Amino acid sequence: MATTTLTTPDDTTNTGTGAGIYTRIVKIIKRKTGDGAAADVDRFVFYPVAVYGYECLGILFTASAIRGRGTTVFCVVDLGAKDKRLALKMAWQDVTHVPEQDAVMQHLTKHGLHPNLIVPFKMEKVKRDDDICTTLGGIRGFLDAQIEELGVENRVLTLSVSELKRPVKYFWGVHDFVRGLRGALSGHKYLTEIGILHRDISENNIVLGLRPEDERGYLIDLDMAILQNTEEPTQPEPIKPRIRRSRRSTEKSSILPKSGSKTSMRALRTGTFPYMSYNVLLGRRHTQFDDIESFLYVLLLFFFSYAGPLPVLELRKVDEAGFSQSIGSGRPSHMTNWPKKYASWAHGETETIAAQKYAALTTFDGAERLIRSTEFVDCLEYNWPKELHDPICDLIEDSFSLFYDSTLRTAAKGSRTEVSHVEFISTLDTWLDMYSHLEDKFSNCPFKQPEGIAICEGESS
Repeated sequence: MATTTLTTPDDTTNTGTGAGIYTRIVKIIKRKTGDGAAADVDRFVFYPVAVYGYECLGILFTASAIRGRGTTVFCVVDLGAKDKRLALKMAWQDVTHVPEQDAVMQHLTKHGLHPNLIVPFKMEKVKRDDDICTTLGGIRGFLDAQIEELGVENRVLTLSVSELKRPVKYFWGVHDFVRGLRGALSGHKYLTEIGILHRDISENNIVLGLRPEDERGYLIDLDMAILQNTEEPTQPEPIKPRIRRSRRSTEKSSILPKSGSKTSMRALRTGTFPYMSYNVLLGRRHTQFDDIESFLYVLLLFFFSYAGPLPVLELRKVDEAGFSQSIGSGRPSHMTNWPKKYASWAHGETETIAAQKYAALTTFDGAERLIRSTEFVDCLEYNWPKELHDPICDLIEDSFSLFYDSTLRTAAKGSRTEVSHVEFISTLDTWLDMYSHLEDKFSNCPFKQPEGIAICEGESS
């Protein structure tokens, strides 16, 4: 099925949504075949050209979940400085978490930034007629007293603008990805040291450097982060029972709740489902060790997600396009489907997923069984060069063994993983050093490494 995008003046029209996003109508022609016949099928989509005062170059990411924050990330440029590309994120944040989010940003500003963190330099809540617009108040018209008693989530649209970095799917090679993971771990280590728990570690929240001389990996998205005493990990919040609505108040809702006020119904678990630790999946307390375990699943699922990096020319093209998605092009050609067992991590039964992860991390031969499984053997055979098979197996086995060893140290053996940042970073560094001779051979980096720049970044953690 061929796809062609037409952007001639006759096929595009500027329209305003009234919400700060201005779009044009783009006509897409798809080739449809059947019964030996072929026909062109016209489709029209709205394509953003301006987003809240920024010129839009394209869409970087859109969330696929029906329930959630409805996150969309655009590649944009400031109209006053078009030489610098930025990432503008729109997300519908639970209003009960907004005070905590503000406190996290203030706390981070107080303690200073870190080279492996990408933090927005601009954040705001969308307003309508000078009132903060919420889903239940400004959009659905419920009153303050009614919202308090509904027992459902109320959300506010938040905007944030930050530096543009390279999404993981545009990695140059395995070593490039491992360096990116290492950098994100360093950023996470800093957060926990100053009392911030991220709580949403996933591939989408790790980004890579634009050039070889840049820091290779960064942690992004503090939307779910909280402040906590590292000695007293945060407990899950109880679900508030639904209460019958009241008609006592006629005050229109447009305000955000104050810290400590009644909260609406919230899920016990925080994070992105496939990457959650087995403890979080079971509704237990979320600690820094659960986040570190999530990095392990980012590492494992990476190899099931891709059939090697994109070719050099394609990587150069996506870099020039600001990594924005091309309308009608579908997903990148190197992306693959997860095997059935791991695909279920995204939508399967919580207890089943937790049991699979528990078995892999708490049995002495769990790592070996994983790399010898049909799913993993087929993944290597069909997606990765033969010379990388043993190095990849070593990386997975060493990392999973590290987590298995940690379960033997916990107060109740197997009750949770407790791998430190330093331990995981050291494991990645050892692997990078052992297989450094393969990096250039299996790298599709479209940019020349500047002279005098070390291949392995110094310890920034």
